[in-house]
Amino acid sequence: RSAERTFALITQVAGRAGRFFPDGKVIVQTYDPLQEVIDFACKGKIKEFYDGELQQRELLGFSPFSRMIRFVFRSSSEEAAADAAKGAADIFLNQQHKLQLPVDILGPSPCPLSKISANYRWQIILRGEKMHNLHLLGSNFFFGYKTPPHVYIEADVDPVNLL
Repeated sequence: RSAERTFALITQVAGRAGRFFPDGKVIVQTYDPLQEVIDFACKGKIKEFYDGELQQRELLGFSPFSRMIRFVFRSSSEEAAADAAKGAADIFLNQQHKLQLPVDILGPSPCPLSKISANYRWQIILRGEKMHNLHLLGSNFFFGYKTPPHVYIEADVDPVNLL
């Protein structure tokens, strides 16, 4: 959602600059002035940005065209976090096959920020068109999984941030 955030910030700053001074001027400094999102924001092309963003999200299978649940396995031991995520992935794959659910299982893999506050983090992302399928797979996992000692699991439905 970096393009969305960039567009919003530039638009917000420009709105504030023109609120008190009708002839206010906004200068946008960037390493990449040819970036489409920056051009759209500077020129106030809201509809063009929105249409492009929706098209890209549909192509990549992001919201609002799909739903997600992100599971993060964290532990002070990197091996424990990785093993827990791998064991969970096996359960997800078995349940998906058994129930014939149209769900993508992404991972297990280290989180992009793999260590925070002395905890190693691994993740699995479930992605599908219907939340019902994701909930079914998630609930079957939670009821059939014994959490290893010193491993904590976080579940985030439709995560805003994947870091």
